[in-house]
Amino acid sequence: METGEKSRIRIPRALRQRLRNRAIAKVRQDMIHAGREESSYSEEELEYLVAEKEKEIWSGIGWKGFGVAALLLGINIGI
Repeated sequence: METGEKSRIRIPRALRQRLRNRAIAKVRQDMIHAGREESSYSEEELEYLVAEKEKEIWSGIGWKGFGVAALLLGINIGI
């Protein structure tokens, strides 16, 4: 493996698409709360917002998985 390359687990396309759709829905919801229209954002801004929301969702999935594993071991961490 060359330096700079990351070894990653390949996630199925269907799961990635569901994650992206969920991120898009969350971004649209955030825009409604902010009182802005989708047309007031550029393509780059929208792509950045969706990418950030995807990272946020992945992070949440990780913590929930950790919480479930802790509960299975009998540890209450308050999730």
